[in-house]
Amino acid sequence: MNSKDLLKSLGKKVMMVRKTRKLSQEKLAEMAGLHPTYISNIEQGKVNASIYSYYMIAKALNIQISDLINIPSDKADIKIENEIAVMLSQLRNLGKKKQLIFLSAAKGLLSGIEKI
Repeated sequence: MNSKDLLKSLGKKVMMVRKTRKLSQEKLAEMAGLHPTYISNIEQGKVNASIYSYYMIAKALNIQISDLINIPSDKADIKIENEIAVMLSQLRNLGKKKQLIFLSAAKGLLSGIEKI
């Protein structure tokens, strides 16, 4: 993956999680302490943002930076990884009780799938 593709993939992930959170670029920028134009440029893959900027974005989105910057090499895997990152973001926004219910259900699903 070349640098242009990497920046576009990172930007796409930022945009997906931001939209899942129903945040505007302006609101994300405010929460992350960055300029809205900078957020727009990141999402479009136009800038090579610092790791600190990605950290601040991840913190504002309530996700781990590793979830934000994990970019698989296979295009099919990229879509799946983006969906997983969005789900993790949603899960982190739930209360502890609902998180535990979700995790219990997910473990049940996984054990059922493993038997297939």
